[in-house]
Amino acid sequence: MPKFRIRDFLNKLLWDPREDPSEYTVVYVSRGEPGDRASVNCSRIVRVHQRGFEFISESGRLVYIPFHRVAVIRKSDGVVVFRSPRHSRP
Repeated sequence: MPKFRIRDFLNKLLWDPREDPSEYTVVYVSRGEPGDRASVNCSRIVRVHQRGFEFISESGRLVYIPFHRVAVIRKSDGVVVFRSPRHSRP
């Protein structure tokens, strides 16, 4: 089974017309947030880099998240597309 690559998945969401980025949410580690987790709808993502991605926050600020901080990617129906073994909780 091929390894899941966050970068490839996010690029597919942004560039494949068959995909709807608004159907996906990225949950990432964010120290200081409740539960040390924050999330962003993939429709807010504006650029995918080699080691992370950028999105526009609700306040209009450009935010960079490195891939190693991504904990979960899920669809709006609750199906988990990716779960990081690094950030799994017992």
